[in-house]
Amino acid sequence: MNLFISGIQPFMGLDGIALVTQARRARIQAYLRMEDKARCLAAGLLLRRVCGVTDDHQLIYGTNGKPYLKDGGMFFNISHSGDYVVLAVSGGEIGVDIEKAAPYSDSVSARCFTADEREWLRREGSGEAFYRLWTAKESIMKGSGLGLSLCPKKFSVIPMESSAPCVAGKLWFLDWLNYDEHIICRAATGGAEKKGLVEMTLEDLLE
Repeated sequence: MNLFISGIQPFMGLDGIALVTQARRARIQAYLRMEDKARCLAAGLLLRRVCGVTDDHQLIYGTNGKPYLKDGGMFFNISHSGDYVVLAVSGGEIGVDIEKAAPYSDSVSARCFTADEREWLRREGSGEAFYRLWTAKESIMKGSGLGLSLCPKKFSVIPMESSAPCVAGKLWFLDWLNYDEHIICRAATGGAEKKGLVEMTLEDLLE
């Protein structure tokens, strides 16, 4: 179970755009902001380098739009925030979320967190605690393939050493990493060894 990360700044000039799939090139060009173009490009290059995706026909999509490799054998999930894009790969269902730490709103907590989570957040009293909850929710929602159709208040992800919430009929094993003022959470259905973060440079992704 691996996790790969790339900064978006090296891709602001859109180096390597010819290497990603046709559909992704169209998505890149449709964005107005250069930062969004760079995030989309970096995600496509990570998919190419790590998962071997060079053609749109290599991907299929679930009911709620979650992408899968058509040939199977590996599950993946992508997230981006701020200056970074992350790709998680695993032999089982996987979800990942990265968020740039910033001031948070209590109204978001009230709308998305359970009463137990809000109490835990009150006791912890930190922005990092908020983003641990938020990224865990997002990674499970993405990993399950249910996305926004899964109400975040319907399950609890209070961080505990043995935390493995059961959501959509599956146990989700969670782990968090801090990286350059960003918080990353990975949610996986298997208890396999979670390997550390692999940093991917422009040169790595253009190979």
